[in-house]
Amino acid sequence: MIGKPRHPKGTPPMPHPPTHSRRAFLKTAATVASAAMASKGWPQEKSAAGMAVPVMKNGNLLLSINNEPNGSVNFEIEGWPGFHIGPLMPALTVDGTSIQPEDCETSSEQNPKKRIARYSFSGGMILTLEFEGDGESVAWIQPVLHNGSEKEKTLNHVVLLGSRLSSGEVSFGADPASVRVLEQGNYWGRVVPITRQAKESSSQTNLEPNEAPSQQKVASDLVCTVYDRNARMAFLTGYESSERWLGRIELAAQEAEEKGYWELGFDGGDLLINPGETISLERVSLSAGPEPWSLLERYGDRVRNRHQPSIPDVPPVSWCSWYPYRLGVTDERLLETARIAAERLKPLGLSIIEVDLGWQKDQLPSTFEENDQFPQGLARVAEELEKSGFKLGVWTAPFTISEFDPLYKEHPEWLIADEKGEPAAYWTWFWAPHGKVFILDLTHPGAQEWLRTQMTSLYQRGVRYLKSDFIGCESDALARRRHNPRIVAGGGTEAGRIGARIIRESLPDALLLNCGGPEMPGSGHWPLLYSCGDTGNTGFLTSKFQQENYQALACHLFKNHRWGIIQPSCLCVGLPGSIEEARLRATIAFMAGGQIDISDTLTSLPEERWEILTATLPPLGISARPIDLFDPVYGKPGYAYSAACQEKGLPEPPPEEHPPGSVWHLHVKADWDEWDLVSLFTFKKEKADENPEIRNFMVPFSMLGLQESERLWGYDFWDRQALGTVPGKRRNPRDYSHPGDFQDLLTGDAPGALDISFVGPGVKLICLRRQRSHPWVLGTSFHQSCGTELRQVTWDDAHGILRGELHRPPGESGVLVIHNSGKTPRELQIDGEYSEFRLGANGSTVVPIVAAMEPSRWSLQFSG
Repeated sequence: MIGKPRHPKGTPPMPHPPTHSRRAFLKTAATVASAAMASKGWPQEKSAAGMAVPVMKNGNLLLSINNEPNGSVNFEIEGWPGFHIGPLMPALTVDGTSIQPEDCETSSEQNPKKRIARYSFSGGMILTLEFEGDGESVAWIQPVLHNGSEKEKTLNHVVLLGSRLSSGEVSFGADPASVRVLEQGNYWGRVVPITRQAKESSSQTNLEPNEAPSQQKVASDLVCTVYDRNARMAFLTGYESSERWLGRIELAAQEAEEKGYWELGFDGGDLLINPGETISLERVSLSAGPEPWSLLERYGDRVRNRHQPSIPDVPPVSWCSWYPYRLGVTDERLLETARIAAERLKPLGLSIIEVDLGWQKDQLPSTFEENDQFPQGLARVAEELEKSGFKLGVWTAPFTISEFDPLYKEHPEWLIADEKGEPAAYWTWFWAPHGKVFILDLTHPGAQEWLRTQMTSLYQRGVRYLKSDFIGCESDALARRRHNPRIVAGGGTEAGRIGARIIRESLPDALLLNCGGPEMPGSGHWPLLYSCGDTGNTGFLTSKFQQENYQALACHLFKNHRWGIIQPSCLCVGLPGSIEEARLRATIAFMAGGQIDISDTLTSLPEERWEILTATLPPLGISARPIDLFDPVYGKPGYAYSAACQEKGLPEPPPEEHPPGSVWHLHVKADWDEWDLVSLFTFKKEKADENPEIRNFMVPFSMLGLQESERLWGYDFWDRQALGTVPGKRRNPRDYSHPGDFQDLLTGDAPGALDISFVGPGVKLICLRRQRSHPWVLGTSFHQSCGTELRQVTWDDAHGILRGELHRPPGESGVLVIHNSGKTPRELQIDGEYSEFRLGANGSTVVPIVAAMEPSRWSLQFSG
């Protein structure tokens, strides 16, 4: 720092004797701080120079800042053998040049929960990292950047802390093979072994895009969780704000000759910083503990508490025109859909009819004039929908401007420019009329006013739901050359938040769906969050794509009702896909607990598909927990059909892991009982010349929050089958086994586990209920919750009567399945009329009901 101002204007100096050299001061300060911390019982470690370095202990997370020689940072976690990150150092890229700290001052302020490190860089840049803990479970990093020079500076990139520049050692456990990492972004997410992190998913390439091809997944956005299965310890790094920049975490384990690394930082977005200006960067939290999903939930809570987003109390139910009609949508098709939906879906919560891409003039993504498929305009459609009790929703890509759009020629200055000052082509539009598309420059006042005018026009035409697609373009690196360099655009989130704020102000009471924009709450918040890749029409997608896509959704479930209401893309249950694929999609949508966005042709939907659709509504509004994202659920692989028939004993192969996200768990409460739902997904599909493979799941009760000693009643929702006692399986004489045993679904009776087998691809939705000494409801066919549609269910022991109420729309038909508990059913009444029942599987009674009114009252009398 010789020849440079030690404390530039606007930056308060740290107190130290002016006669000391900086190095002498640092050594003196470290000695004093060490003595003070030792007197308070802080742990101590030795720096490279042999000095005692105070350690900030926060729960089991240990942070140390090495005063000598450069303020490097180290993280350790108590109880996690082999975990170490450090030394870590910050770095900046300013005016196109990468720079590292030349000096560092540290201070503890005599507070065991707080440390401050101030790093000085060439050119007068100063980065201050304030570390603060709650003393129990969470530590925060609040970064502040100061331009201490007399010149404007352009911020290109920030590394808050990273190991690559400091040649730091990074280890996430004693055995890297046991370590898993969760990475995520708007539409994607994955949990993979840290030794083979795949950066791109390429299981299916013929899909319609929901983001531009240039938006690659090279690091985890906003949050990353590392979990060591052997140590049963997890480490979460998460940004708690994303107002201007999109924080990222990038890491890798050591492999062969390549060192592992860990890096916390973000693209600076080429922000222009004035001389003497101080800016706050995005806040980060660090936490560690034995339960990785609980860390994610608590992180989601901290973000919610910090930003206080406005989130709908009840997840909306909508219908989307895209998969039934795509560019063939018309106003008459919308209104015909609404007429059917008013009768069959409105009583179950449907409130929005949304016209997707296909209503705009020339089919362009961001024109706001109707085409000839809507000859009387959106306003007339909105009026007609209102008569049926629906709100009009529309699709638009408001920040994506086509080369065929008049705006492209009339106001090129409102578009992101290339190095020559001309509008920069972003990508080629996938749908007709194709052509190049460009990014609206939301830092330009003219572009902002244009957006406000268009959005106000939609509101005036009756739009009360807006699906804003492809809006992540504002964060693309291409968007650097913008009108106002003091607003972060390319690489950041600030410009996108300006656009979101304008949309909210223009449509004040509309529901807004975010497809690709800043997902974290904050200014310009979106209450609805599109949370996985497009699901597509049934029958056309590979099983591998669906497996990866729904694993991505599982990674986002912790955000539901914390950051917003998640939307797992569209729910399609119609043809041409199989009935089992329809059930799988419906189960995913229901267990996600977010918005249900129906996208089937209601005018031709088969009745068996209607049953699947209506069983998904209304949404419960609570999200399942994907119990096997980090710790695996195992299954017994394969089954030798011929050998089993011949009673030939074969060696049993070792259990195999199911892909992460294959088992979801949801605890459900109603006014009459509480129970557990377990959904099991398998996506494996055999080739024509392969033997079908039974997929077995062995789910420990401990992963479901149940006691190992418990014995429960089981019910298979989709097949309406009473399963009997869980754990349990068919027992034959001489312990004889054969393929017919699999008809019972339960295939294992080891204590403390749900052992179930079925052929995929497919899904099983299992309801587990506490056993009673008297008859009790196992489940229903009306709703995937298996009972929230029932109320006032009671057992009258004096008269031997089980009774309750069914709350479903009149005309809907289905069954109740009741465990007899050793008693004999005698007499069924529904709404005061005698009715028929039938005996079911495993000591159950099946009660058919057609809802004649709401509620329908039923009672079943038993003897014995």
